[in-house]
Amino acid sequence: MKSDTSARRGGLIAILRTAALLLALVSVVTPARAGAQTGTQGQVSARDTARLREMAEQRLGPGVTQAEVIRRLQESGMTRSQVQARLQQMGYDPRLADRYFDALNRGEMSLGAGTEQPSEELVGALERIGVQLRAPADSLMAMDSLAADSLLEEAERSRIFGKTLFARASSQFDPVLTGPVSRDYRLGPGDEVWLILTGDVERSYPLSVTREGFLIIPQVGQVPVSGLTVEELEDRLYTYLGRAYSGVERSPNATTRFQVSLGQLRSNHVFVVGEVERPSGYEVSPMARAFNALYRAGGPNEMGSFRSIAVRRDGRVIAEVDLYPYLLAGDAGEDVRLEQGDMVFVPITGPRVTVEGAVRRPGIFEIRPGEGLREVLLFAGGPEATAVLDRVQIDRILPPSDRAPGRERTLLDVDVAAVVGDESASVPLKDGDIVTFFAVSEERRNRVTVTGAVRRPGRYEWEPGMTLAGLVAEARGLEEGAYTPRALVYRLQEDNTRRMLRSPLAGDGAGQLPLADRDSVVVLREDSLRLPFQVHIAGYVKEPGEYRFASGMTLRDLVLAAGGFAEGANVLVAEVARPVDPSARSTATAEVAQVPLTRAGDSPFGSAGIPDWRPEVEEFELRRGDRVYIRRAPGYDEARTVKVTGEIAMPGEYELGSRQTRISDVITRAGGVTREAYPDGFLIMRDGQPIAGNLTAALRDPSSPGNILLEPGDSLHVPLYDGTVLVSGAVLLEARVLYREGRSLRGYVERAGGFAENADTERVVVTYPNGERRVMDHLLVFGRDPAVEPGSTIFVPSKPASELEGIDWDRFLTHSLGIVSTVATLLLALDRLGS
Repeated sequence: MKSDTSARRGGLIAILRTAALLLALVSVVTPARAGAQTGTQGQVSARDTARLREMAEQRLGPGVTQAEVIRRLQESGMTRSQVQARLQQMGYDPRLADRYFDALNRGEMSLGAGTEQPSEELVGALERIGVQLRAPADSLMAMDSLAADSLLEEAERSRIFGKTLFARASSQFDPVLTGPVSRDYRLGPGDEVWLILTGDVERSYPLSVTREGFLIIPQVGQVPVSGLTVEELEDRLYTYLGRAYSGVERSPNATTRFQVSLGQLRSNHVFVVGEVERPSGYEVSPMARAFNALYRAGGPNEMGSFRSIAVRRDGRVIAEVDLYPYLLAGDAGEDVRLEQGDMVFVPITGPRVTVEGAVRRPGIFEIRPGEGLREVLLFAGGPEATAVLDRVQIDRILPPSDRAPGRERTLLDVDVAAVVGDESASVPLKDGDIVTFFAVSEERRNRVTVTGAVRRPGRYEWEPGMTLAGLVAEARGLEEGAYTPRALVYRLQEDNTRRMLRSPLAGDGAGQLPLADRDSVVVLREDSLRLPFQVHIAGYVKEPGEYRFASGMTLRDLVLAAGGFAEGANVLVAEVARPVDPSARSTATAEVAQVPLTRAGDSPFGSAGIPDWRPEVEEFELRRGDRVYIRRAPGYDEARTVKVTGEIAMPGEYELGSRQTRISDVITRAGGVTREAYPDGFLIMRDGQPIAGNLTAALRDPSSPGNILLEPGDSLHVPLYDGTVLVSGAVLLEARVLYREGRSLRGYVERAGGFAENADTERVVVTYPNGERRVMDHLLVFGRDPAVEPGSTIFVPSKPASELEGIDWDRFLTHSLGIVSTVATLLLALDRLGS
């Protein structure tokens, strides 16, 4: 009978655990978020459900496995008979764990494939006899904490002080369940007590407190223990055990002694209601306190109080908890231990003020009666070092009796320095106040700045009597290339304008200019002041472009700096254009000269193909602004190739032997066309455009007009014979139609379903395989359709939208009548002139 009850209890526990997980999943998404994601308030999106399921598996694991049961039984050190005896004492089937002992004896870690996972009844029974299979923390608490983790993102965005404490996944509020139980712990139904007798009697009894609050001890009977502490329990057991065992007495000479310890502790059911994230009833450890229950419920919500949390027991308030001492100093002195049926109530928040600006912990803080600006500043962590304390601004909402149109708020400026210095001073605050701490200005005095060609530019302290030379010395002196004839000093005037001062940095009186506070000194660089010293080279060199001119640079130097000659360069002579001096007032803009690069009859290259130019006195020196051109060598011609593809015996790239190379020349060199080729579809592409050429005529008669001259870069393609015609565009069915000699254009269109309603039948285009295009010719009644060849494409365009709308007869008649009227007027005028 007991085993049936236990089985039903195990099934009920499984149902409750599933329901709790579903409750945590649903409660994690606020109605606003759910509505934004699914459009229905209260529904959980599939993405959130999957995320929470993954979090549940990470937190709780996949459940107790067969291997875990076997391993824990092995680690417990208990034999099969001991486990059976304890299970029987607790009212379970003694053979409940036999299958796992059988597997343990076989050296296996599972019951075999296809065997179900351990039941809740087995897991609960083994844990009650001391075989720990799950983490000490209550599994339902862990499931509820999943919802708390999901609130972390929202809580971090909230500015309410303390909101993130309950949303952040943490064990800081988990009750300590390991180690000895406090001596003031009071027993209740469901607690497990281990009674161990030693001496004349050697016994150990695992005892559970019944619902009625009794311990049933063999040979002793019922002992009322509900509400007793462990110390009070020991006192009572002396009386009851002494009746059954004569050796039990309060004396050093006692022959039978006993020891009491607590095993599995009961769970208390408490309620967390009011303005919390997840109001509900919770199963908590008997060691749990109010903070633990609040953490389980996600803490106060956006409207909940952190300062006046009531703990009710038997209809009366036994404690009022303020969370701020814990949040500010880690003081949990106001926390109270919860009992069965306790209610933790979080009311609506009290007055709140907002603190922002130059404080260490800006946010929204709840204040209690008597708390003012001094206390709120403490809540905010105090002012930052940059805070201005002689002017703190309070933005306050006026009470309804003081409001008028356009006057509903007021500003108050407060000297916080006086409040901080005087503990008796206080500035009262009201609900909705916004307290702003301002920071000091970024403006700095007693400083000078130096930039430019100094070794350590930056900002330096200014002292009366500091000179320009002293500042340069502070900046570790001038860099190489600094411009010393003058330095620029910008000085701020009283009218906020700037004045330019100048002082030399070298020579007599250098750097003796006295500096003033906030002066800005600029030391120029010579390079930035030089006119552009460059020369230019273009043409047949590897890296043409602008190069910096250096005194003594020669023409050969510039060629080498440009990477040397490119293929096809004229290596004997270069052209140099030298700008004319503008002051010469000449009409010429440049002097152009041909300058030899190598002596007549010599080669500039050595055995390795590198210019062998050793320094010579008579080399041509360049000047700033010279432009050098290396021309192409006479008679040099770059590679001139064409590409041949398609049905060719030897496709590939071919060199044009001369400027008179034609189609037939290249095709013949490529081995001619294959048997499957379609010469009439021959296509030449030049610069992305098709060029008309006639391969059939070119191969039959090289002197025919279709045998055109080829140019470098041409692409020649001989297609494969295509015995179909593609009909596309405004037809009922785009299709490829089998080519038949003599079939008209309209015949192909009819085999594609005919023209569509929006077809423009007067502008049909036929594109031939060689790229040539022809349009239907409708010249009055003498129109003629273009011929269709194999591989052609017939495209039927659509009519413009304006034509599809029909003829505007009103506009047409009005226009026509206007023309007729004009013509009649002209005829009448001519008739009068003639008369």
